[in-house]
Amino acid sequence: MTQNQEVAQDTEKLLARDKKWSERLVTGQARYAIQLRIIFLVVTLMGGMAVGGVIEAYEGTLEAVAAAAIFIPVVMDMGGNVGTQSTTVFARGLAWQHINAGDFFPYLARELRISLAMGAILGLAGGVITYVWQAAPNDIPGLAPAVGISLFIVIVLASMLGAFLPWVMLKLGIDHGPGADPFITTIKDFVGLMIYFWLVAQLVDVSL
Repeated sequence: MTQNQEVAQDTEKLLARDKKWSERLVTGQARYAIQLRIIFLVVTLMGGMAVGGVIEAYEGTLEAVAAAAIFIPVVMDMGGNVGTQSTTVFARGLAWQHINAGDFFPYLARELRISLAMGAILGLAGGVITYVWQAAPNDIPGLAPAVGISLFIVIVLASMLGAFLPWVMLKLGIDHGPGADPFITTIKDFVGLMIYFWLVAQLVDVSL
């Protein structure tokens, strides 16, 4: 058996497994769907509590730079939207066999290039809007790069997680349908806000 044949066979096995998971979730007993989905949603619940802890830890920064709170939803929501986009593209590409699960890394490298471009464009746009809207009027110019850099990092992170995590779960025999997004949400929210608050603390005079 050639390497290409082995890769194709591996992909067929993963697709067959994915099809069974989808069928059981959509047409199987409701109790199974509830049990499986709620397991992953508990991860999101715990992650939300951890994110709350991050916000609490930087409460002093928020009090000193109140305008920083305005951009918390922007950083979190952009990461969530990008992650959802990435997982949807992966799932559809896998279903239509446009993604070769047995030779995945060329696709991951392509997703990295795309995420870097999107992060640069949206991070720059977010930074400019922040400067015009809040940073310049309130004499806190450091807030603009904090928002822009945070958006860049969160967008790249969420995009890569959205492509990579479902594939890892699929390879490990874990249903990525209900499981990928909760993990992505938890990781990108926690890391994204940590980076954002750290940048605000570094780039803005918090004694203002």
